[in-house]
Amino acid sequence: MNKKLLVILFTLLFVLCFTFSAYAHGVNMSYQGNMSYTIKAEFDTGKPMSGAQIIIYAPDDPATPWKKGTCDENGQYVFVPDTSKEGTWLVQARKAGHGASINIEVGEDASLSGGTGYSAMQVIIMIACVVWGFVGTALFFKRRKN
Repeated sequence: MNKKLLVILFTLLFVLCFTFSAYAHGVNMSYQGNMSYTIKAEFDTGKPMSGAQIIIYAPDDPATPWKKGTCDENGQYVFVPDTSKEGTWLVQARKAGHGASINIEVGEDASLSGGTGYSAMQVIIMIACVVWGFVGTALFFKRRKN
């Protein structure tokens, strides 16, 4: 087998493996709400972020934490916002160098649920783009030079 083709295939395999392992370091957050909001924080693998630090910022003072807490063993945290402070509340979850944040609307524009993270289709499209880029690179180096 041609050495260049072997190097390109090895590089492609390495990057694909690295892509999947890097994907496992993300964090997904979601919320369900009515009068109170249940925050659920989990790693991309689906494992709950038990004991994760939760910091909540009110819309009227986004620089000072309004409330701090920790997730339970299921990666959940429940909070009741001050309904007199309408607007976008920022909730952050952090544990062992991983973290995510989510915005929750309170007031007239409030929604009952929301979340972060990539959908399965977005992940498939990203992987397809990376593979397509490597195929193009491999074809570029394989071309004949005249």
